[in-house]
Amino acid sequence: MIGATADRVREVLAEQPALAGRTTDADEVVVPLVSPPLPRENALGFELILEGFLLHHGRPRHVDNVPMGAAVLAGDYCYAQGLVRIAATGDLAMVEALGDLVALSAAAVAAGREDDLLPLWRCTAAAVSGESGPGSADAVRAARAALREGIPGPIHELAAGLPPAPALEEALTR
Repeated sequence: MIGATADRVREVLAEQPALAGRTTDADEVVVPLVSPPLPRENALGFELILEGFLLHHGRPRHVDNVPMGAAVLAGDYCYAQGLVRIAATGDLAMVEALGDLVALSAAAVAAGREDDLLPLWRCTAAAVSGESGPGSADAVRAARAALREGIPGPIHELAAGLPPAPALEEALTR
């Protein structure tokens, strides 16, 4: 089932007074492209975490005209709302994976290693969707551990074995 829609993302964002009236009519959500599809709240959580990352480090897809200081707070709000929704499902493996994703993504940006972002996000999406093979949770966990140690090769190698993710690539390269 497709669990996140642009309408659901806008509803969550509109709950934050600083973002109300700043949501866009964008129809795009990345999570329907995650296969197999994520359960509803996990999908919404993943989408909100991506929006939080884009508010901090890129161009958001679901909000517009957010001043710089407010964008950081809005990004924090999205991260928190995404993780709260996932934590409420009791899926601790997904909480771990997405917590690592947030931390490792910020570290990659801070270190000027933006080339690690797409492989990291693609592999994490595959792992949380229950992918077997190159994107399995155990393989991605090991690759994230290597990335944490400054060794990006394993995450890039795993990502090379996954199907393309053009919507995710577009979101991360805006």
